[in-house]
Amino acid sequence: MAGKRAVVFSGGGAKGGYQIGVWKALREIGFVPDIVTGTSVGAMNGALMAAGKYEEACEIWENMSMDSVFSLFADASETGSLTREECFSRLSKEILRGGADCEPLRIKVKSLMDEDLLRGSDIEFGLVTTKFPNIRPVKLFISDIPYGEVADYILASSACFPFIKSVKIRDKTFIDGGYSDNMPLQMAIDRGADDIVTVNIGKMALQKYRDNGALIRYIQNRRPFNDGQKGALMLFDKELSLQNIRQGYLDTLKEFNLLDGYVYAFEKYERYRIGAFDVICSGKFDMVYSSMPNAGRIEKLGRQSIINYFKKYEDRPFEFNANVLYCAETAAELLDLSTLDIYTLQGMSALLVKESAALLAEDTAGKIAELTRLLDKGLSIDLLKTVIGARDKRLLTGFCLQLLLEDKLGFAGKSRLWAVSAMMPEVFCGALFCCAAILQQSPAEKKTNTKEAYPGENSHP
Repeated sequence: MAGKRAVVFSGGGAKGGYQIGVWKALREIGFVPDIVTGTSVGAMNGALMAAGKYEEACEIWENMSMDSVFSLFADASETGSLTREECFSRLSKEILRGGADCEPLRIKVKSLMDEDLLRGSDIEFGLVTTKFPNIRPVKLFISDIPYGEVADYILASSACFPFIKSVKIRDKTFIDGGYSDNMPLQMAIDRGADDIVTVNIGKMALQKYRDNGALIRYIQNRRPFNDGQKGALMLFDKELSLQNIRQGYLDTLKEFNLLDGYVYAFEKYERYRIGAFDVICSGKFDMVYSSMPNAGRIEKLGRQSIINYFKKYEDRPFEFNANVLYCAETAAELLDLSTLDIYTLQGMSALLVKESAALLAEDTAGKIAELTRLLDKGLSIDLLKTVIGARDKRLLTGFCLQLLLEDKLGFAGKSRLWAVSAMMPEVFCGALFCCAAILQQSPAEKKTNTKEAYPGENSHP
Protein backbone atom coordinates (compact mmCIF):
# COMPACT_ATOMS: atom_id res chain seq x y z
CA MET A 1 0.00 0.00 0.00
CA ALA A 2 1.36 3.40 -0.96
CA GLY A 3 2.28 5.69 1.91
CA LYS A 4 -0.10 8.45 2.87
CA ARG A 5 -0.02 11.59 4.96
CA ALA A 6 -2.48 12.09 7.80
CA VAL A 7 -3.52 14.66 10.38
CA VAL A 8 -5.04 13.43 13.65
CA PHE A 9 -6.95 15.89 15.83
CA SER A 10 -7.75 14.99 19.45
CA GLY A 11 -10.71 16.16 21.45
CA GLY A 12 -10.32 19.13 23.74
CA GLY A 13 -13.41 21.32 23.60
CA ALA A 14 -12.79 25.05 23.75
CA LYS A 15 -9.08 24.53 23.14
CA GLY A 16 -9.86 23.61 19.52
CA GLY A 17 -8.50 26.89 18.19
CA TYR A 18 -5.04 25.44 18.78
CA GLN A 19 -5.72 22.98 15.95
CA ILE A 20 -6.55 25.83 13.58
CA GLY A 21 -3.15 27.33 14.36
CA VAL A 22 -1.60 23.98 13.48
CA TRP A 23 -3.57 23.94 10.24
CA LYS A 24 -2.33 27.43 9.39
CA ALA A 25 1.28 26.30 9.80
CA LEU A 26 0.72 23.12 7.81
CA ARG A 27 -0.65 25.19 4.93
CA GLU A 28 2.50 27.32 4.96
CA ILE A 29 4.73 24.26 5.17
CA GLY A 30 2.89 22.51 2.33
CA PHE A 31 1.83 19.48 4.35
CA VAL A 32 -1.37 18.30 2.65
CA PRO A 33 -2.91 15.20 4.24
CA ASP A 34 -4.58 12.29 2.47
CA ILE A 35 -6.44 11.39 5.66
CA VAL A 36 -7.86 13.41 8.55
CA THR A 37 -9.26 11.75 11.66
CA GLY A 38 -10.67 13.53 14.68
CA THR A 39 -12.49 13.15 17.96
CA SER A 40 -14.94 15.62 19.49
CA VAL A 41 -13.90 19.17 18.53
CA GLY A 42 -11.17 17.48 16.48
CA ALA A 43 -13.91 15.83 14.41
CA MET A 44 -15.43 19.23 13.64
CA ASN A 45 -12.08 20.78 12.77
CA GLY A 46 -11.06 17.66 10.85
CA ALA A 47 -14.21 17.79 8.74
CA LEU A 48 -13.53 21.43 7.92
CA MET A 49 -9.97 20.52 6.93
CA ALA A 50 -11.12 17.65 4.74
CA ALA A 51 -13.63 19.96 3.06
CA GLY A 52 -10.98 22.65 2.53
CA LYS A 53 -12.89 25.24 4.58
CA TYR A 54 -9.92 26.97 6.18
CA GLU A 55 -11.35 30.49 6.07
CA GLU A 56 -14.60 29.30 7.62
CA ALA A 57 -12.68 27.53 10.39
CA CYS A 58 -10.72 30.69 11.12
CA GLU A 59 -13.91 32.74 11.21
CA ILE A 60 -15.42 30.37 13.78
CA TRP A 61 -12.43 30.23 16.12
CA GLU A 62 -11.35 33.85 15.81
CA ASN A 63 -14.81 34.88 16.99
CA MET A 64 -15.49 32.11 19.48
CA SER A 65 -17.81 32.82 22.41
CA MET A 66 -20.07 31.01 24.84
CA ASP A 67 -23.21 32.18 23.02
CA SER A 68 -21.94 30.73 19.73
CA VAL A 69 -21.96 27.27 21.33
CA PHE A 70 -24.56 27.13 24.13
CA SER A 71 -28.23 28.18 24.11
CA LEU A 72 -27.79 28.99 27.80
CA PHE A 73 -25.74 32.05 26.81
CA ALA A 74 -27.92 33.17 23.90
CA ASP A 75 -28.22 36.64 25.44
CA ALA A 76 -24.80 37.88 24.25
CA SER A 77 -25.12 41.19 26.09
CA GLU A 78 -25.56 39.37 29.40
CA THR A 79 -22.80 36.88 28.64
CA GLY A 80 -20.33 39.71 28.07
CA SER A 81 -20.82 40.87 31.64
CA LEU A 82 -20.12 37.43 33.14
CA THR A 83 -16.69 36.48 34.40
CA ARG A 84 -15.10 33.27 33.16
CA GLU A 85 -15.74 31.72 36.58
CA GLU A 86 -19.43 32.68 36.43
CA CYS A 87 -19.76 31.19 32.95
CA PHE A 88 -18.22 27.93 34.11
CA SER A 89 -20.39 27.85 37.23
CA ARG A 90 -23.57 28.41 35.22
CA LEU A 91 -22.59 25.73 32.73
CA SER A 92 -21.80 23.26 35.51
CA LYS A 93 -25.37 23.53 36.78
CA GLU A 94 -26.63 22.18 33.45
CA ILE A 95 -25.24 18.77 34.42
CA LEU A 96 -28.25 18.31 36.71
CA ARG A 97 -30.54 18.93 33.72
CA GLY A 98 -28.90 16.28 31.55
CA GLY A 99 -26.36 18.59 29.94
CA ALA A 100 -26.35 21.94 28.17
CA ASP A 101 -28.18 22.48 24.90
CA CYS A 102 -25.88 23.35 21.97
CA GLU A 103 -28.39 24.57 19.41
CA PRO A 104 -26.16 27.47 18.19
CA LEU A 105 -23.31 25.00 17.53
CA ARG A 106 -25.68 22.53 15.87
CA ILE A 107 -26.95 25.21 13.50
CA LYS A 108 -23.37 26.27 12.67
CA VAL A 109 -22.20 22.70 12.00
CA LYS A 110 -25.24 21.91 9.88
CA SER A 111 -24.70 25.02 7.79
CA LEU A 112 -20.99 24.37 7.23
CA MET A 113 -21.06 20.67 6.45
CA ASP A 114 -21.41 20.44 2.69
CA GLU A 115 -21.78 16.69 2.67
CA ASP A 116 -21.28 16.26 -1.09
CA LEU A 117 -18.08 18.34 -0.90
CA LEU A 118 -16.83 16.31 2.04
CA ARG A 119 -17.59 12.98 0.38
CA GLY A 120 -15.93 14.08 -2.83
CA SER A 121 -12.80 15.46 -1.15
CA ASP A 122 -9.34 14.05 -1.89
CA ILE A 123 -8.85 14.02 1.89
CA GLU A 124 -10.57 11.06 3.54
CA PHE A 125 -12.31 12.01 6.78
CA GLY A 126 -12.90 9.82 9.83
CA LEU A 127 -14.25 10.39 13.32
CA VAL A 128 -14.86 8.70 16.65
CA THR A 129 -17.96 8.86 18.80
CA THR A 130 -19.09 6.71 21.71
CA LYS A 131 -22.23 4.63 21.97
CA PHE A 132 -24.15 5.28 25.18
CA PRO A 133 -24.75 3.90 27.76
CA ASN A 134 -22.44 0.93 27.14
CA ILE A 135 -19.47 3.24 26.28
CA ARG A 136 -18.52 1.44 23.09
CA PRO A 137 -16.29 3.18 20.53
CA VAL A 138 -17.80 3.89 17.14
CA LYS A 139 -15.10 4.65 14.57
CA LEU A 140 -16.38 5.72 11.19
CA PHE A 141 -14.89 7.00 7.95
CA ILE A 142 -17.01 9.15 5.69
CA SER A 143 -17.90 6.14 3.54
CA ASP A 144 -19.33 4.37 6.63
CA ILE A 145 -21.75 7.20 7.51
CA PRO A 146 -25.22 7.08 5.93
CA TYR A 147 -25.89 9.94 3.57
CA GLY A 148 -27.44 12.95 5.29
CA GLU A 149 -26.07 12.08 8.73
CA VAL A 150 -22.48 13.41 8.62
CA ALA A 151 -23.28 16.57 10.61
CA ASP A 152 -25.19 14.49 13.16
CA TYR A 153 -22.21 12.20 13.74
CA ILE A 154 -19.85 15.17 14.07
CA LEU A 155 -22.15 16.58 16.75
CA ALA A 156 -22.34 13.14 18.37
CA SER A 157 -18.55 13.01 18.48
CA SER A 158 -18.58 16.39 20.24
CA ALA A 159 -21.29 15.67 22.84
CA CYS A 160 -19.19 16.07 25.99
CA PHE A 161 -21.71 14.51 28.34
CA PRO A 162 -22.66 15.36 31.10
CA PHE A 163 -21.77 19.00 30.30
CA ILE A 164 -23.47 18.70 26.91
CA LYS A 165 -26.57 16.71 26.04
CA SER A 166 -26.12 13.35 24.36
CA VAL A 167 -27.05 13.04 20.67
CA LYS A 168 -29.58 10.58 19.30
CA ILE A 169 -29.26 9.31 15.75
CA ARG A 170 -32.14 7.11 14.72
CA ASP A 171 -32.59 4.73 17.67
CA LYS A 172 -29.04 5.01 19.06
CA THR A 173 -27.62 7.45 21.61
CA PHE A 174 -24.07 8.80 21.40
CA ILE A 175 -21.75 10.87 23.56
CA ASP A 176 -18.30 12.39 23.08
CA GLY A 177 -15.74 10.27 21.27
CA GLY A 178 -13.19 11.19 23.90
CA TYR A 179 -14.74 8.62 26.22
CA SER A 180 -13.50 5.83 23.96
CA ASP A 181 -10.60 7.17 21.87
CA ASN A 182 -9.61 10.81 22.23
CA MET A 183 -6.78 10.57 19.68
CA PRO A 184 -7.80 8.36 16.71
CA LEU A 185 -4.24 7.69 15.59
CA GLN A 186 -4.82 4.00 14.91
CA MET A 187 -7.58 4.84 12.43
CA ALA A 188 -5.06 6.78 10.33
CA ILE A 189 -2.42 4.05 10.60
CA ASP A 190 -4.89 1.33 9.61
CA ARG A 191 -5.82 3.42 6.58
CA GLY A 192 -2.20 3.35 5.37
CA ALA A 193 -0.80 6.59 6.76
CA ASP A 194 2.95 6.58 7.31
CA ASP A 195 3.59 10.33 7.75
CA ILE A 196 1.32 11.57 10.50
CA VAL A 197 0.83 14.83 12.38
CA THR A 198 -0.98 14.25 15.69
CA VAL A 199 -2.35 17.25 17.56
CA ASN A 200 -3.21 16.66 21.19
CA ILE A 201 -5.22 19.28 23.07
CA GLY A 202 -6.75 16.86 25.58
CA LYS A 203 -5.75 15.47 28.94
CA MET A 204 -6.82 11.86 28.43
CA ALA A 205 -4.14 9.17 28.14
CA LEU A 206 -3.37 8.16 24.57
CA GLN A 207 -4.28 4.63 23.58
CA LYS A 208 -1.53 2.24 22.55
CA TYR A 209 -1.24 1.86 18.82
CA ARG A 210 0.18 -0.75 16.50
CA ASP A 211 3.33 0.78 15.08
CA ASN A 212 3.76 0.35 11.33
CA GLY A 213 7.00 2.35 11.23
CA ALA A 214 5.14 5.57 10.52
CA LEU A 215 6.79 8.94 11.08
CA ILE A 216 4.63 10.51 13.78
CA ARG A 217 4.99 14.17 14.72
CA TYR A 218 3.37 14.91 18.07
CA ILE A 219 2.23 18.50 18.58
CA GLN A 220 0.91 19.78 21.88
CA ASN A 221 0.91 22.90 24.02
CA ARG A 222 3.69 22.41 26.55
CA ARG A 223 2.04 24.76 29.02
CA PRO A 224 -1.43 24.34 30.56
CA PHE A 225 -4.15 25.97 28.49
CA ASN A 226 -5.73 29.08 30.04
CA ASP A 227 -2.62 29.31 32.28
CA GLY A 228 -3.93 26.37 34.26
CA GLN A 229 -7.27 27.97 35.17
CA LYS A 230 -10.23 25.65 35.50
CA GLY A 231 -12.73 25.35 32.71
CA ALA A 232 -10.33 25.20 29.75
CA LEU A 233 -12.44 22.44 28.18
CA MET A 234 -15.71 24.37 28.18
CA LEU A 235 -14.71 28.02 28.32
CA PHE A 236 -15.30 29.29 24.78
CA ASP A 237 -13.71 32.74 24.73
CA LYS A 238 -12.44 34.85 21.82
CA GLU A 239 -9.30 36.09 23.54
CA LEU A 240 -8.27 32.62 24.73
CA SER A 241 -9.08 31.16 21.32
CA LEU A 242 -6.85 33.67 19.52
CA GLN A 243 -4.04 32.83 21.92
CA ASN A 244 -4.52 29.12 21.26
CA ILE A 245 -4.45 29.65 17.49
CA ARG A 246 -1.15 31.49 17.78
CA GLN A 247 0.33 28.87 20.10
CA GLY A 248 -0.66 26.02 17.80
CA TYR A 249 0.94 27.82 14.87
CA LEU A 250 4.25 28.35 16.69
CA ASP A 251 4.36 24.84 18.13
CA THR A 252 3.91 23.34 14.67
CA LEU A 253 6.74 25.40 13.20
CA LYS A 254 8.94 24.17 16.07
CA GLU A 255 7.94 20.55 15.47
CA PHE A 256 8.97 20.89 11.82
CA ASN A 257 12.27 22.50 12.89
CA LEU A 258 11.45 25.84 11.35
CA LEU A 259 11.78 27.53 14.72
CA ASP A 260 13.89 26.70 17.77
CA GLY A 261 12.65 26.35 21.32
CA TYR A 262 10.60 24.10 23.57
CA VAL A 263 7.88 26.11 25.35
CA TYR A 264 8.99 29.40 23.79
CA ALA A 265 9.69 30.03 20.10
CA PHE A 266 13.04 31.30 18.85
CA GLU A 267 14.16 32.12 15.35
CA LYS A 268 15.82 29.23 13.59
CA TYR A 269 19.44 28.54 14.65
CA GLU A 270 19.19 30.72 17.76
CA ARG A 271 20.18 27.69 19.84
CA TYR A 272 23.65 27.95 18.29
CA ARG A 273 24.05 31.47 19.73
CA ILE A 274 23.95 30.24 23.31
CA GLY A 275 27.73 30.07 23.75
CA ALA A 276 28.30 33.28 25.75
CA PHE A 277 25.48 32.39 28.12
CA ASP A 278 26.70 28.80 28.39
CA VAL A 279 30.11 29.91 29.65
CA ILE A 280 28.63 32.13 32.36
CA CYS A 281 25.99 29.59 33.43
CA SER A 282 28.61 26.84 33.67
CA GLY A 283 30.96 29.05 35.67
CA LYS A 284 28.27 30.13 38.11
CA PHE A 285 27.03 26.56 38.51
CA ASP A 286 30.55 25.40 39.31
CA MET A 287 30.83 28.24 41.83
CA VAL A 288 27.75 26.94 43.66
CA TYR A 289 28.20 23.19 43.24
CA SER A 290 31.51 21.44 43.78
CA SER A 291 32.62 18.36 41.86
CA MET A 292 33.86 16.70 45.03
CA PRO A 293 32.42 13.25 45.77
CA ASN A 294 32.08 14.09 49.47
CA ALA A 295 29.53 16.88 48.99
CA GLY A 296 26.97 17.25 51.76
CA ARG A 297 23.43 15.89 51.62
CA ILE A 298 21.69 19.21 50.83
CA GLU A 299 24.20 19.98 48.07
CA LYS A 300 23.65 16.54 46.54
CA LEU A 301 19.88 16.98 46.76
CA GLY A 302 20.09 20.36 45.05
CA ARG A 303 22.27 19.08 42.23
CA GLN A 304 20.10 15.99 41.68
CA SER A 305 16.95 18.09 41.69
CA ILE A 306 18.36 20.22 38.86
CA ILE A 307 19.35 17.10 36.91
CA ASN A 308 15.85 15.68 37.36
CA TYR A 309 14.31 18.98 36.26
CA PHE A 310 16.00 18.76 32.88
CA LYS A 311 14.72 15.22 32.35
CA LYS A 312 11.36 16.63 31.30
CA TYR A 313 13.10 17.84 28.12
CA GLU A 314 14.52 14.41 27.25
CA ASP A 315 12.35 13.99 24.16
CA ARG A 316 15.08 15.94 22.29
CA PRO A 317 18.32 14.79 23.97
CA PHE A 318 20.68 15.82 21.17
CA GLU A 319 19.80 19.49 20.94
CA PHE A 320 22.81 21.78 20.92
CA ASN A 321 23.42 23.41 24.32
CA ALA A 322 19.84 22.54 25.17
CA ASN A 323 19.99 22.88 28.94
CA VAL A 324 21.09 26.53 28.86
CA LEU A 325 18.33 27.32 26.37
CA TYR A 326 15.85 25.62 28.69
CA CYS A 327 17.17 27.81 31.51
CA ALA A 328 16.37 30.83 29.34
CA GLU A 329 12.84 29.55 28.78
CA THR A 330 12.44 28.84 32.49
CA ALA A 331 13.49 32.41 33.30
CA ALA A 332 11.05 33.73 30.71
CA GLU A 333 8.23 31.74 32.26
CA LEU A 334 9.10 32.82 35.81
CA LEU A 335 9.17 36.48 34.74
CA ASP A 336 6.01 36.09 32.66
CA LEU A 337 7.26 36.74 29.13
CA SER A 338 4.69 35.91 26.47
CA THR A 339 4.91 32.54 24.70
CA LEU A 340 3.16 34.02 21.66
CA ASP A 341 6.15 35.94 20.29
CA ILE A 342 9.12 34.72 18.26
CA TYR A 343 12.36 35.66 20.01
CA THR A 344 16.02 35.99 19.26
CA LEU A 345 18.22 34.93 22.15
CA GLN A 346 19.56 38.46 22.55
CA GLY A 347 16.05 39.85 22.39
CA MET A 348 14.82 37.56 25.15
CA SER A 349 17.98 38.24 27.13
CA ALA A 350 17.37 42.01 26.93
CA LEU A 351 13.80 41.55 28.19
CA LEU A 352 15.01 39.35 31.03
CA VAL A 353 17.62 41.95 32.00
CA LYS A 354 14.88 44.57 32.14
CA GLU A 355 12.58 42.33 34.18
CA SER A 356 15.46 41.37 36.47
CA ALA A 357 16.23 45.03 37.17
CA ALA A 358 12.58 45.60 38.07
CA LEU A 359 12.59 42.49 40.22
CA LEU A 360 15.68 43.49 42.17
CA ALA A 361 14.37 47.01 42.64
CA GLU A 362 11.25 45.77 44.43
CA ASP A 363 11.03 46.45 48.15
CA THR A 364 11.32 42.88 49.40
CA ALA A 365 13.91 43.34 52.16
CA GLY A 366 11.57 42.08 54.89
CA LYS A 367 10.48 39.03 52.90
CA ILE A 368 14.07 38.25 51.93
CA ALA A 369 15.19 38.48 55.54
CA GLU A 370 12.44 36.08 56.60
CA LEU A 371 13.31 33.70 53.75
CA THR A 372 16.99 33.79 54.71
CA ARG A 373 16.11 33.03 58.32
CA LEU A 374 14.07 29.99 57.32
CA LEU A 375 16.75 28.64 54.98
CA ASP A 376 19.43 29.06 57.65
CA LYS A 377 17.49 27.18 60.35
CA GLY A 378 18.64 23.81 59.05
CA LEU A 379 15.11 22.50 58.47
CA SER A 380 14.59 19.35 56.41
CA ILE A 381 13.83 19.82 52.71
CA ASP A 382 10.35 18.36 53.19
CA LEU A 383 9.62 20.84 55.97
CA LEU A 384 11.10 23.69 53.92
CA LYS A 385 8.82 22.74 51.03
CA THR A 386 5.86 22.98 53.38
CA VAL A 387 6.92 26.34 54.83
CA ILE A 388 8.34 27.98 51.70
CA GLY A 389 6.75 26.03 48.86
CA ALA A 390 3.74 28.31 48.51
CA ARG A 391 5.81 31.48 48.42
CA ASP A 392 5.98 33.61 45.30
CA LYS A 393 8.42 32.09 42.81
CA ARG A 394 9.17 35.60 41.63
CA LEU A 395 10.47 36.46 45.11
CA LEU A 396 12.57 33.30 45.21
CA THR A 397 13.95 34.05 41.75
CA GLY A 398 15.09 37.50 42.88
CA PHE A 399 16.60 35.98 46.03
CA CYS A 400 18.66 33.47 44.01
CA LEU A 401 19.62 36.08 41.43
CA GLN A 402 21.08 38.38 44.06
CA LEU A 403 23.19 35.51 45.41
CA LEU A 404 24.38 34.45 41.95
CA LEU A 405 25.45 38.00 41.14
CA GLU A 406 27.91 37.95 44.02
CA ASP A 407 31.56 37.96 42.90
CA LYS A 408 32.35 35.47 45.64
CA LEU A 409 29.90 33.24 47.43
CA GLY A 410 30.45 31.89 50.92
CA PHE A 411 29.18 28.68 52.41
CA ALA A 412 26.02 30.33 53.76
CA GLY A 413 25.04 31.68 50.34
CA LYS A 414 25.74 28.36 48.66
CA SER A 415 23.70 26.51 51.28
CA ARG A 416 20.72 28.76 50.57
CA LEU A 417 20.99 28.10 46.84
CA TRP A 418 21.27 24.35 47.43
CA ALA A 419 18.10 24.41 49.51
CA VAL A 420 16.15 26.41 46.93
CA SER A 421 17.42 24.11 44.15
CA ALA A 422 16.29 21.05 46.09
CA MET A 423 12.79 22.53 46.52
CA MET A 424 12.31 24.41 43.25
CA PRO A 425 15.01 23.65 40.68
CA GLU A 426 13.22 25.79 38.11
CA VAL A 427 13.81 28.87 40.28
CA PHE A 428 17.56 28.24 40.45
CA CYS A 429 17.78 27.54 36.69
CA GLY A 430 15.78 30.65 35.80
CA ALA A 431 17.85 32.86 38.11
CA LEU A 432 21.02 31.33 36.67
CA PHE A 433 20.12 32.45 33.15
CA CYS A 434 19.03 35.90 34.33
CA CYS A 435 22.45 36.23 35.96
CA ALA A 436 24.14 35.23 32.68
CA ALA A 437 21.97 37.68 30.74
CA ILE A 438 23.05 40.52 33.03
CA LEU A 439 26.75 39.61 33.02
CA GLN A 440 27.07 39.11 29.27
CA GLN A 441 25.87 42.63 28.44
CA SER A 442 28.18 44.91 26.52
CA PRO A 443 29.85 47.79 28.44
CA ALA A 444 27.42 50.24 26.86
CA GLU A 445 24.45 48.15 27.97
CA LYS A 446 25.80 47.80 31.48
CA LYS A 447 26.02 51.58 31.85
CA THR A 448 22.25 51.78 31.60
CA ASN A 449 21.87 49.69 34.73
CA THR A 450 22.61 51.17 38.13
CA LYS A 451 24.69 49.55 40.78
CA GLU A 452 21.62 49.54 43.00
CA ALA A 453 19.70 47.39 40.51
CA TYR A 454 22.45 44.75 40.54
CA PRO A 455 23.96 44.96 44.01
CA GLY A 456 26.76 42.50 43.42
CA GLU A 457 29.17 41.71 46.19
CA ASN A 458 28.16 41.58 49.86
CA SER A 459 24.44 41.89 49.27
CA HIS A 460 23.64 39.26 51.87
CA PRO A 461 25.07 38.36 55.25
